[in-house]
Amino acid sequence: MAKDIVEEMYSSKNTEYFSLEREMFKNAVNRKDLKILDIGCGTGVLGAYFKKNQNCEVFGIEISESAFIIAQNNLDNVIKANIEIIDLPYQNNTFDYIVMGDVLEHLINPVATIKKLYGVLKPGGQILITVPNIRHWKVLLKLIFRDEWKYESSGILDYTHLRFFTKKSIIDLLLENDFNLFHADRVIQNPSKSALFNKLTFGLFAGFLASHTFLKIEKK
Repeated sequence: MAKDIVEEMYSSKNTEYFSLEREMFKNAVNRKDLKILDIGCGTGVLGAYFKKNQNCEVFGIEISESAFIIAQNNLDNVIKANIEIIDLPYQNNTFDYIVMGDVLEHLINPVATIKKLYGVLKPGGQILITVPNIRHWKVLLKLIFRDEWKYESSGILDYTHLRFFTKKSIIDLLLENDFNLFHADRVIQNPSKSALFNKLTFGLFAGFLASHTFLKIEKK
């Protein structure tokens, strides 16, 4: 029953919701001939980029039926499954990178999921993570001045989000569970008014302007 409810939540999403390309992932994966696992791969747009431009072999796991159907044409292999439930069908030490773009906030137990993924990550491999920043000024402005916390079909207050993170809270979660976190940064869309304001104020308000936090975990 729980599985059916989760999949039903995502079935109502427009396929464009699953087609976002992440510039921070492109910049982080800057080598060729790699094996990549994309968790929540959507329609496979990001993986298709890595295949075309960097000759990578890209695997995906996606919960949405409609996105899964499209992703099969873009990636080397795609599994339709809930990452929290599935027993991973990959051998240990398989992947150079595991990508989790806006995934952790959808999970009941994100720590257990990362631990599960560690086994299929090569030593020295990296898990790349983005999570929305609940400290964003648009969320706080409505909350403080309008007493409004309204869930939406996408964005920071997506109705499928089970958890909310700031940069500090996601770092604390990872460090408390002994993950080898070696990079964490705020993501501010550029070019944008927020990026310009951040530059003019020397980063003083970056925590309110960032839409996401970008993190890298390395397997020792």
